[in-house]
Amino acid sequence: MNPHDQIVSAILDALPAGGELRLLGRVSNAIVGNSSRRTAFLFIPDLHLISPHRRRSFGKYGFSHEDDELLANILESLARLRSGWDESGVNKLVTIQVGDFFDLWREFGGRARPEQIEDETHGRLRDLLYRGVFRDEPCLRATMLLGNHDTKRGVPLSEIPFQLKAFNRSRRGRPFLFATHGDAFDLFEQFAPDVIQEFIVHFIGRLTPTNKYTIESWGKLAGPKNKTFTDLKHSITQPEHVLDDSEGAVRVLPEERLPAFLAQQTTDPTEITHGRFDDLYESLEGAAALHDEAGSIRLACIGHTHHAAMIACRPETGRSLVMMDVGSWIEECTYPLEEGDVVTEPCAQLGVVHGNDVRLYQVRLTQ
Repeated sequence: MNPHDQIVSAILDALPAGGELRLLGRVSNAIVGNSSRRTAFLFIPDLHLISPHRRRSFGKYGFSHEDDELLANILESLARLRSGWDESGVNKLVTIQVGDFFDLWREFGGRARPEQIEDETHGRLRDLLYRGVFRDEPCLRATMLLGNHDTKRGVPLSEIPFQLKAFNRSRRGRPFLFATHGDAFDLFEQFAPDVIQEFIVHFIGRLTPTNKYTIESWGKLAGPKNKTFTDLKHSITQPEHVLDDSEGAVRVLPEERLPAFLAQQTTDPTEITHGRFDDLYESLEGAAALHDEAGSIRLACIGHTHHAAMIACRPETGRSLVMMDVGSWIEECTYPLEEGDVVTEPCAQLGVVHGNDVRLYQVRLTQ
């Protein structure tokens, strides 16, 4: 099986009876611009983890499927796949968690004290994503991107070496992939354009760690970056998202045919209504004018909105760009199935990229 099918098999092997995988979006086309056939990328969206005793303060607004066992089982299966690939030396799995991993704004009513978070709180997820490296346990060695809820007033979870952005390190220094949490684009209109452009293009070399990311200094430019605590009893966005895949979400099985395009398509980046796609597109264009390396980016992966989406922009002139909003494992989404039914269920999304094939999945439990 090819890497995509191996990843699908690993996910399905971890699901309980009645579990299935649905394709919410796909772009399988050379416009992605990925020349590598060896590396696969796994994207894990916003999780907003909080401890069990804090979850009670927010009612049903909590982790999808009520606990973390489903996602942990999936990640453990993928970690085993990663180990097998490493041993064979044929393929490589790179995991990126796109931010808002542990929600410090919901976890602490006042000052954030991450050192008070107990070792076992979502410990299995933490081990599978990054701590297993030090504990001789299965681990995905994930790159953890910094989301606006991963730090409260500049205080992060110190056990994580957060990064602001990620990209593929190509031999020629021309990445096709750019990933960031996406919260910066919420404030795009209030920033000077070169601030965002510089944020995007400064990806060559070591990525920016947490201690160089100051909420306060950005706030002076653009106002508060996080919601006030009293607002956090409500969703960051609307609690239910309607996904607009008109063809319906196809059930995914290994080595079965899938539609090559299942995405919003446009030739004009300003026509897309999802989030800040036009701002992202404009920023990449501006960055390319300043730094040649940014001109090769053809895929942007983000989180933050909790609104899973796949967008393919192919203008008559200028850059083609695919954007995958990886969605979340919090709140609910409404979308059509290929059978014609429309379902509303907990968000449980994952993104996978291999070669020029970009896929966005939803994990379903039908029993």
